[in-house]
Amino acid sequence: MERISFKNILVVGTGRMASGIATNLLKAGMQVQCISENTTQDKKYIADNVADWKQYRNITIGTDMLQYLSAVEEAGAADIAVCITGEDLPVKQKLIRQLEQTLSPETIIAVNTESILLETLQENTQYPQRIIGLNWCDPAHTTAFLEIIGNHLTPAGIIKSVETAAVNSWEKDPCIVLCGYSINARLMAALAREALYLIEHGYASIEDIDRACRNDAGYYLPFAGNCRYMDMMGTYAYGLVMKDLNRELSKEAQPPALFARLIETGKTGMENTGGFYNYAAGAGEQWEEQFREFSFEIKEIIEKYPFNYLKEGSKMINSKITLNE
Repeated sequence: MERISFKNILVVGTGRMASGIATNLLKAGMQVQCISENTTQDKKYIADNVADWKQYRNITIGTDMLQYLSAVEEAGAADIAVCITGEDLPVKQKLIRQLEQTLSPETIIAVNTESILLETLQENTQYPQRIIGLNWCDPAHTTAFLEIIGNHLTPAGIIKSVETAAVNSWEKDPCIVLCGYSINARLMAALAREALYLIEHGYASIEDIDRACRNDAGYYLPFAGNCRYMDMMGTYAYGLVMKDLNRELSKEAQPPALFARLIETGKTGMENTGGFYNYAAGAGEQWEEQFREFSFEIKEIIEKYPFNYLKEGSKMINSKITLNE
């Protein structure tokens, strides 16, 4: 399959993530069409993102190549459609059907997915081989994270084309996952499950869980990934710890009751003045402003100490996945 160049991109989604993706693509000089359920809100998000790039990096991002549409049916030519939805299978399936009915058969449909298998998203579609998983990290316009998910149906050319665009145009350091599901979501879910287990059983407070994460792993992860850090510290020592500790870790199969209690009491996050912590009115905006500034500060630090995985080549062990040629 020939390499695909990305010039015209359709972004379907609403909120900070979708707006961050649109900002990232505009910065790369792409022609971007956006379909949002809240155009007014998302225009403000993009304006804020553009202003931040000017303030913190003195980089001007034009928005003259940005167009908002009211429905999928209005979409023009697109090389790739980037879809951001909630983790709701029927919603994702409906959107894929709409895109297949509207866009060219050659258009890649890239859907965010954390718990849903790519194979499930490809079921009962006209062109399953062109549907891939594509996960971003908020704020998408500053972070280097991008997870490209394929499986045995995915042509190698599609994976390579998205990877090339991500590295050369979108300023990403993508991870390529060929097993059909998100590895990033699994890593984060494992950490959250153990943290909530410790809280719920009274072994640690919410504050101390956050302190432990921030002051240990949060300190070294911007410099090195987990595997590289274990190399630095000595893998033998970690092996000894895991030998005794792993069997003690949480194996809960259901979300903890703590989550249910938070939701039942309306503590769904800063916007509702409560979650794991309580927040005064207006605190969410203050945290958001600080995080936007931090995103540029941490980006500068990470870029100062790059991990050039591309030059080192793939370190995938025992891979059984073969891409379509």
